[in-house]
Amino acid sequence: MSTAALPQPRETRVFRPLTVLLLVLAGVFSASAFMVLSAYAPDLRGGDDGGPHALSTSAVGFAGLVRLLQADGVPVEINRDGPDKRDPRWSLLVLTPSPLVSSAADVMALAKARNASTLIVLPKWQTMPDPSHTGWVRSVGLWDGNLVAALLGKDLDAKLARRSDDAPTQLIAGPGWSLPAFAEGRIDQLQSLSARHETTVLQAKTGEPVAGQIVGTPIVVLADPDLLNTHGLADPATARSAVSLILSLRANDGPVVFDVSLDGYKHSPGLLKLAFEPPFLGATLCLAGAALLMGLHAAYRFGAPERTQRALALGKRALAETSAGLIRIARREPHMAGGYLELNRGEVAKALGAVRLSGADLDAYVDRLGERVGAGSLSQLAAQVPQVKDRDGLVRFARRLYQWRLEMTRERR
Repeated sequence: MSTAALPQPRETRVFRPLTVLLLVLAGVFSASAFMVLSAYAPDLRGGDDGGPHALSTSAVGFAGLVRLLQADGVPVEINRDGPDKRDPRWSLLVLTPSPLVSSAADVMALAKARNASTLIVLPKWQTMPDPSHTGWVRSVGLWDGNLVAALLGKDLDAKLARRSDDAPTQLIAGPGWSLPAFAEGRIDQLQSLSARHETTVLQAKTGEPVAGQIVGTPIVVLADPDLLNTHGLADPATARSAVSLILSLRANDGPVVFDVSLDGYKHSPGLLKLAFEPPFLGATLCLAGAALLMGLHAAYRFGAPERTQRALALGKRALAETSAGLIRIARREPHMAGGYLELNRGEVAKALGAVRLSGADLDAYVDRLGERVGAGSLSQLAAQVPQVKDRDGLVRFARRLYQWRLEMTRERR
């Protein structure tokens, strides 16, 4: 039978090294991505929950206004940092508070933090999610007027009023304000606001104040959100009025910023997030590098890991090692040559069946038999015992004696 016909041994490895490396890299990447996404998950929410804010595409949301301004060439930004971020480039800050998650203190603190042009859009419609369309809402009525007015605090003593029809509304500038002409559009149950320490910026032709500026501040309050939200922008005339209002309130050519922190989308601090942001990002990268080096060291180190030993060993082996250590410490190894000779003499006598012989008779019998088989003389080996003076000499003598024993007894190695 040829060598090629013989069955070849099957490879016992379960995975190739390259496969294992790819699995490890995939696991490390997945774990790292999971940690990063877990840290920034609250900040990555889409926000299309149907609420009255700039991330919502529902009828009461303002995502339509954001896209309309962008299409008109106006830079728009979404702010999730609340009052912590104050950029002097901003031309207008738009706040859209909700009675469910906002308070008067939060609204006014955010409006006064910049001391720059700010527009507060009050809520109007109370809604519920539409079960047939994700992100859509259904109206369940109007918010209570006192609840909406409370978003401005008690100092303004604000009061809301609403029409009972959806007649076309002609908007005009308030006394002392020079604003571009506003188109006529239909506003369902127009919501107006009257407050202490407020001057009218925009009003209906019939006299209801729709927008007013708080005296001594650059803060403008818009009473009816249907002038800006997606529901109102469905009317082209209202859409033109919305763009005109935003452009007239801008302080410069900077971006118009829609704040969503009042609607529950504020950047939330966290310990895990700190690990991925300066100045702690450097420490995180150093830890990742150290972990990589430790992994490489564990993968390519020489030999198997050393097993830990007991401080006090147990069993026959421990007893033998302890005795050997004591003999070595006492430097008594050369004196073991005579004892090892007697041990091998007894084993050979037992193997030859000469256990009844002893002393000179046994040596003479063994020597005669050794000369016959060519193994050598035991007497000559016994004469070498006094010549053993150190450990190396004992090792050489033990090897010769062991070889003689194997030849006499025909034992297998």
